[in-house]
Amino acid sequence: MAATDNNDAVVRIRGLGKAFGDNRVLNGVDLDVTRGEVVTIIGPSGSGKTTLLRCVNALEIYDEGSIRLDGVEVGYSDGAGRRRRRERELSAIRAETGMVFQMFFLFPHLTAAENVMLGLRKVRGKTKAEARAIA
Repeated sequence: MAATDNNDAVVRIRGLGKAFGDNRVLNGVDLDVTRGEVVTIIGPSGSGKTTLLRCVNALEIYDEGSIRLDGVEVGYSDGAGRRRRRERELSAIRAETGMVFQMFFLFPHLTAAENVMLGLRKVRGKTKAEARAIA
């Protein structure tokens, strides 16, 4: 997906790069996601999909570029010194995002919507009706 110059982007990724040793997994990734938009990231195994999502949630430290969620830089609190955010700051950022892992981390007795609602109810304190409307 090509990045746009849309100022309404809630996720804005620019020039994202990540390597594991000599293996360059992400190279200059640009992506904008606007509020309400649904984006699918597809590719073969090992192409960097999970690494990209882990970077967005600050579960993986990226080497270069920028990830902004609602205008807030995810990985670093300043651009020049590349100082990583404190865990407390990261927790606040992560509380505004969600990620469903591809392994068996869903509750099999719940529907997909109920799995999404669970975090909204337990962590965010939403009522069942509020959580359902968001999910």
